[in-house]
Amino acid sequence: MRRSVWTVVLFLLPWAGAQFNEERRRSDLSPIALAGGSLIEFKSFDSRALGVAEHYSVMLPPSYARSPSRSYPVVYFLHGLNNDETSWTVERYGSIQDKIEQMMLSGRIPEFVMVHPRGDSSFYCNYLDGSRRYEDLVSQELVSYMEGNYRAAKGRENRAIAGTSMGGYGALKIAMKYPDRFAAAAGQSPILFPGANPLETTDSARASRFYTFFLEMLKPIFGDPFRQDAWDANNPLILAKRNRLEGLGIYFDYGTDDRYIPMTRLDEGAAALDRVLTEVHAPHTFRVRPGEPHGWALVAAHLDESLPFLCKTFQR
Repeated sequence: MRRSVWTVVLFLLPWAGAQFNEERRRSDLSPIALAGGSLIEFKSFDSRALGVAEHYSVMLPPSYARSPSRSYPVVYFLHGLNNDETSWTVERYGSIQDKIEQMMLSGRIPEFVMVHPRGDSSFYCNYLDGSRRYEDLVSQELVSYMEGNYRAAKGRENRAIAGTSMGGYGALKIAMKYPDRFAAAAGQSPILFPGANPLETTDSARASRFYTFFLEMLKPIFGDPFRQDAWDANNPLILAKRNRLEGLGIYFDYGTDDRYIPMTRLDEGAAALDRVLTEVHAPHTFRVRPGEPHGWALVAAHLDESLPFLCKTFQR
């Protein structure tokens, strides 16, 4: 199955190819004060789930500083490979933070806190040996941390999870595993494999110099040798059939000019998820974006649809 190995080939190219030399991560970690009063901070906390400091960025909405008695719902947003918790604020991605603030100030969406955890190359899964538990970090530890250290409103109806690329996969996977913890999930350009597992491939693909790295990246998550049960336990296409998703809002989309489609067939994966959710009668919104690209550019272009979707249950 050629798409699985070439997924990693393409994700690794940002390190190797001159065309990807633009800055993808912020080096200046000073707080960012937005024009409308929002504040973005870059911080960390000691994580039991990871056994190291977990870095994150947090956007506090316009009224946060001047309304000390008010609590706010939270959007948990997961980045993709070769990104980190700062990437969404990089200018090359279109001033996403300014667009979000303007939507809040105009009343198109309620004010909320947005947090971006660092997910490394984990696909937001727990390692099989328990040494790094990224799924637990997002679904449990970070939720508790936000509700204990910020004025984050508690309760499922005040939590939504979203992500792009690897993070789109992670957001859908975590929400489907824990529909009692999140009211809505959005996956944009999500990495969804339509096959039985991501290791099925051709002999020519196995000869790629990136294949060894691919296997090494997957070993902590899915075992060595590869464990199909571990993959199934983290596959949104399987989780949609196994779990009761009543009350969980699900949104996902991809662009037809996504540069990874020829190798990953994420378009087929997204279409397969749409079919599965339809079969199990799980309400969802699925969009195919003609001529649009992968990742943050897709996110920035459709905040006017994805954010209102995520905010449906937020108390104003």
